[in-house]
Amino acid sequence: MPLTLYYFPLRGRVEVFKLMCAAKKVEYEIKDVDYADMKSNRVTYPFGQCPRLVDGDVDICQSNTIIRHVARKHGLYGSSEAEMAAVDQIIDGVESIRGVYLKLIYGDELKEEAKAAYQAAHIAPDSSTGRNSGAHFAFLEQLLARNGGGSGFIVGTSLTAADLCVWEIVDLHLRIFKEEVTAAYPLLVAHHGRVAGLPGIAEYLASPARLDKVNNNNLG
Repeated sequence: MPLTLYYFPLRGRVEVFKLMCAAKKVEYEIKDVDYADMKSNRVTYPFGQCPRLVDGDVDICQSNTIIRHVARKHGLYGSSEAEMAAVDQIIDGVESIRGVYLKLIYGDELKEEAKAAYQAAHIAPDSSTGRNSGAHFAFLEQLLARNGGGSGFIVGTSLTAADLCVWEIVDLHLRIFKEEVTAAYPLLVAHHGRVAGLPGIAEYLASPARLDKVNNNNLG
């Protein structure tokens, strides 16, 4: 029975889920969200938000919870307790970057001064030791380097949810800061290209299932 995902017609918070399903050939269907129900039904939508995933008896919200559930069930969580912990660490690290990214695209509408401040705090390599709320691309580059750099994946020796979370946050930033990210983080950019070419993922990225609309205002 395919998974059922409730979400809006955009990439948003479900792109990592889609990449995971593509990599593992997991079937799913997407249903539209009843906005009024989402905001009022605290059983179905306990946080008043989507995405929502239904997988048999499992009925959950929160995008990273969904990522972890699918990773556990379909072999994208590493091969040991240590690797599982490393995957969790990276998922949370990516979430730190996503938090400041969302403030940029929704709060300041990509004004040039806002972009410059963001780049200085979260992308420029020399700012990684400053106050950045743990949200900096240098940290991801360093983790990738520690696990072999250009040789493969960010945790262990096979694809995990961590790779796909990193791929997606890099992909979002290449849309806005392509020159800066490419110049400063060659390992992340090479990883992005490598993951994009993996079986299942390459086909998904070239398919209509990869929606054009990136987020609610399509900035970024």
